[in-house]
Amino acid sequence: MLRFVVKYGFHEKTFINQFLSASVKSQLHLELKENINQVQNLNTLIGVIDTSYKTNQIIPLDLLKLVLQRSTELVQVESNLEYLKGLLLTLSINRIENRQLNQTILDVVMQNYQKLSDEHLITITETIIYNKLNQKYKIKDVQILFEQMAINLQNSDSQIYNQQILLQLPKLINLLQHVRHNKLIHEILATVYGLLHQLKQFYNQELNTEYLSLSLQMCHIMDTLEILFQNPLIVSAQKKQQKKLQQQFMDLINQSFTEKNMLETQFSVQHINSILNFVKKYPKSPPLSIPSQIHNLIGNIYISLVNEFTTNQKQKILKGLIDFNSLAYFLTKTSKNFYLQDQDYKVIHVLVESENNLFILAKTLETISTNVQNHNDIHHNPNNKQHHHHHHDHPKLRDPVLQLIESKIRQLMQNHLNPSDSLVIAFQSLIRIEDYSPKLATYLEYFAYGQVLNQLKWVDFIVKFIPSLGILSKRLTQQFYMSVQQNNNDQYKQLSDVWEKVLAILMKKIDQIEPNKIPIILFYLSQASKLDLKEVSKLLHIIKKSTDFTKFNYQQICEIFYSFSRLNYQDTQFYFDLINKLVDKELNMDQVILIYSGLIINKLYNQTFICQLQDHLKIKDFNEKNMLSYLQALLTLQFEPKSTILEAISTQYYKSKNYEFIIGCATSLLQYQYDQKVLEHYNNFIKNQHELYIKSPFYAHQLHVLFMKLKHVDQINQDLLQDITKVLQESKISLAKYHLQMKQITKSQMELDIIEQFKKILDFDRLEKQAKLNDYKFTDQYDPIEIPKIENLIPYQIDFKVGDYCFEINGPKHYLQIWPEQQYKLDGWTMKKKQLLESIGFKYIEVNHEQYKQKGLEYLKQFQSI
Repeated sequence: MLRFVVKYGFHEKTFINQFLSASVKSQLHLELKENINQVQNLNTLIGVIDTSYKTNQIIPLDLLKLVLQRSTELVQVESNLEYLKGLLLTLSINRIENRQLNQTILDVVMQNYQKLSDEHLITITETIIYNKLNQKYKIKDVQILFEQMAINLQNSDSQIYNQQILLQLPKLINLLQHVRHNKLIHEILATVYGLLHQLKQFYNQELNTEYLSLSLQMCHIMDTLEILFQNPLIVSAQKKQQKKLQQQFMDLINQSFTEKNMLETQFSVQHINSILNFVKKYPKSPPLSIPSQIHNLIGNIYISLVNEFTTNQKQKILKGLIDFNSLAYFLTKTSKNFYLQDQDYKVIHVLVESENNLFILAKTLETISTNVQNHNDIHHNPNNKQHHHHHHDHPKLRDPVLQLIESKIRQLMQNHLNPSDSLVIAFQSLIRIEDYSPKLATYLEYFAYGQVLNQLKWVDFIVKFIPSLGILSKRLTQQFYMSVQQNNNDQYKQLSDVWEKVLAILMKKIDQIEPNKIPIILFYLSQASKLDLKEVSKLLHIIKKSTDFTKFNYQQICEIFYSFSRLNYQDTQFYFDLINKLVDKELNMDQVILIYSGLIINKLYNQTFICQLQDHLKIKDFNEKNMLSYLQALLTLQFEPKSTILEAISTQYYKSKNYEFIIGCATSLLQYQYDQKVLEHYNNFIKNQHELYIKSPFYAHQLHVLFMKLKHVDQINQDLLQDITKVLQESKISLAKYHLQMKQITKSQMELDIIEQFKKILDFDRLEKQAKLNDYKFTDQYDPIEIPKIENLIPYQIDFKVGDYCFEINGPKHYLQIWPEQQYKLDGWTMKKKQLLESIGFKYIEVNHEQYKQKGLEYLKQFQSI
């Protein structure tokens, strides 16, 4: 090689080519060193720098110095200004700082800026601004460059509609976000007006190609303008102008985007693609409402394409599913009323059949799930009056499509090298579709025992995976309670294994968790509190020690309070510290419910605090979901809701179509006070929906508790009671299931000891003989197969009973701690039981667990006198 140079002199072109082959690297470096001053062409040096960085062959520093020095000399005599742009870019991309060279380039640029083409001027200015060279090198001249751009725009009127300008406008607009220049803004707006005028001329009642392509680019320009005008530095007169522009553009698009246009145009595939792209790029500002005809048309276009083309062509022209996905996803996000219909599912079905890319299938699930969720949000919104039909009316073809995608994913994931990203997207999407039951076992197994979670991007693990797992845990727990199923054990086991793995990863990477993500991670983890995960308290302890809670906002403090409580973390002082941050603060409905739930779990009670939280609530924030949680929370805290709130809830109760809400609401309202109108409404519901009680042990039990309470209300309407009795008779098996479940809760050793002691000190025979209430049976005293008359069945177990005396051994869980007074009172549920037993005629005797612990037998002797 060296001999070659000596003989023939230095050949620049060959040199770069050889520089590319790393094998002779050291020799090349040597050669460059010796010949550096022979290099006449700036481009050679740009090539050397660029090539060495691209191929990871770092040039030794002494050599780099020489290269930069020679570049500085060549810049001063370089007549091709394009190379200046190239050198600046190369230096900035590879982060090479050389004061002298940068300064020289900028000097040459400033001497020659008028000779630069528009494109080079923009690129150089971008490089100067984005690399902050204007701050480092005291370059006052950026304004001069902007001035020149404005002049160039102004002069380009004659060929204004060339592609060049269309491509440059968004770049110019972006530059203005960094350095403001009024004249340039003015020229840009003028140019956009010109384009709009041109667009109107192209649009002569049909969508010709010029119209389509210009309007697409205009969409892009409008988008960029929108971002620029959010900048507080822009003056309001200019903002007004921009709004006017946007309005005119929108009007034009709405006018052209009609059914007639779409039907009459003989669509070529390219054409369809442009239209679909056009819809995709629709400007962000107003959410657009797509007329249903157009929606149908898009579906039909796809169907015709799907049928018309051979697979090969289809792949080429329409990247099938990807295109449909991005379109559907886009429409879901931007349109008020876009909901996938059967015709769309038909298209997706055909496309899915020929799709074997795991990631695209997962993204398809994401599109469907976002769409379903959007649709349900509109329909669940309590302020939305138009929608009364139930959200379960989903298109018939939806579930078969979901099943097909699921089975394809299960098949493909087995042989996939790294299915993590796709599986998590699929998992998250399936869980977000509330009215569909996916087959999750395979996924859970993969997450628990495979490498999927370890390979996941950290942000996806925190933001996608943990929330989905939390929602699933909540759902399984709810199903378990609603139907008291025993067959969930496998799923629980799998779920626990996955959570254990998640906890292990969280503890290992505890330093990587951003503090502001902690509340939400714990919130979702708390949805799995029923799984009794072993490592939870350890994680909570680490988090409590290492987190600065003063940095959290109210929402986060509420989440922390709730989650630590839900996960049974024992530290009253910690909870008081959190509550003190919330005193006198105005919290919204969901936050208040989190706090109430935390108070209930920790058995804490303070009248002023509860009242004050309630006073700030706004009726407009109530919806069915939170009304129920609110009512049930206050019942447990033994607290009267505000009358205005009760009225709002009653009004919703009479309107509602949602059975969970109706049952919960009636049960709670009637617990507060007897109201014949509420009962009559509930009665009609029970008669029409008696199946619910026959099927769900949970609902049957709730109805039974309510029945026993109402039975002892003096002014009760007996006919209404008869109806309830009838439904309860039919639900006997359901009730039996509920109590069998409850019987599995065993008595503690201390309870057994207390009962033994009582047998010694009480006169059982005498008390049994005096009993008047022997017809009544508690749930743990009968065989579920021969359930006694419903009227005589008490819906509770009792710790122990002699004659008409009921003894309840109450541990700390039965009391609310009133702070700061350090006094105690029975909580709402225990109180309800006591009142019910007393209304029947039983004597309720409260044996305090803690007292017995301290005083033993001495404490029990006070009950001898009964």
